Amino acid sequence: MSDLSLRMKQAWQTRLDGEILYFFAFVLYFFFSFIRNTTFNPYIGARPFNLVSYMVVGLLVIKIYIFDRQQLKSVFLTTIGLVIAVVSWRMSGSNLIIVMMAFILGARNISFKKIIKWYFWLGTVMLFMVMFFSLTGVIQNMVFVAKGRVPRYALGIIYPTDFAAHVLYLVLAHSYLNYKSLNVRYYITYFIVASITMLVTNARLSFICLLLTIPVLWIAKHAELEHRPVAKLVASLYWTSTPLLAVITFFATYLFDNTNHIFYMIDHLLSGRLSYGNMSLWRYPITFWGQKVIEHGHGGSAGMKVFNQHDAGYFYIDSSYMRLIMIYGLVVAVIMVGIFMAISIRETSAKRYVIPAILFIVSISCMVEQHLLELTYNPFLLALFAEVGTNKALEEKTIEKQKL
Repeated sequence: MSDLSLRMKQAWQTRLDGEILYFFAFVLYFFFSFIRNTTFNPYIGARPFNLVSYMVVGLLVIKIYIFDRQQLKSVFLTTIGLVIAVVSWRMSGSNLIIVMMAFILGARNISFKKIIKWYFWLGTVMLFMVMFFSLTGVIQNMVFVAKGRVPRYALGIIYPTDFAAHVLYLVLAHSYLNYKSLNVRYYITYFIVASITMLVTNARLSFICLLLTIPVLWIAKHAELEHRPVAKLVASLYWTSTPLLAVITFFATYLFDNTNHIFYMIDHLLSGRLSYGNMSLWRYPITFWGQKVIEHGHGGSAGMKVFNQHDAGYFYIDSSYMRLIMIYGLVVAVIMVGIFMAISIRETSAKRYVIPAILFIVSISCMVEQHLLELTYNPFLLALFAEVGTNKALEEKTIEKQKL
């Protein structure tokens, strides 16, 4: 029997389990979600993405309730989490919350490192493919030119800052996978990647976050060594970044006054994000369970028209924290900030500082970017229930699979 026939027979005989189901859902959703945020989207439309989203949620619910062994208390809390996500989804009209919640709750007994490996390689391959197709003219490579700024290239993604955000999160994933071997060579590579991304997209926040990744990870690594009290102190405070930055973002937006010189300068540096966030508070009430917010951003062909008409009709909430509050509701906002904190506190208590370091960078990015609930950008919330540390049962299961 040929090797191919043997592999096909083994694949056929392999029993469906929770891990296979989870990664099938992950790959399927990642592909369609990634394409949704490229200039391929006009040829495909929203319908396939929405259908895949609902199918993926169904698969993850099957994994959670059939394949995962849980105590009654865990089942109850999981159900509460899903119900809250469903309510917010129906109120807001955005299925991002139910998909992210399903992936978070469905990550039990799944290796987090394996999730990040899948994320990194899928994201890298798809980003390079989209770049190739945009540069060869198969899809549109949108160029945004604003007064006083250099041309900004999106390279097949719907907007330059979204392209830069892809690069940022892929670098964070790479740093997680190579954390133990991080050295000057890696840091120089990250600096070069950050510089090239800045030249192409002129995305200032992602550039700053990419640069910050270097000292933040360096401190995290040193905090895990003996006799490094300063590094340990700094790294042990990473978990505070999310609640602090969320509160600062909300009150800065709420108190924004364009007649105040300091506020005006900060808003100018943030490309008007404070003023549009403040506008959302005037247009819509703060709710517990979310609401539909009508937005007109710069992304895609429609966004390009808004951009070329000097932002006529433009309205978009960029900050992830403000989006959680205004679109998904206070309940979801508190839960998501709580998830950030729970992951970071757990890892800090175990003296594992890499994930708190990464979430520190993500927290900064979320102040002015909208990608917190988007799996194609942010897979790090899946660490809440995924297997992060050493798990003998999981290792034995993996070894057993490799023997088949």
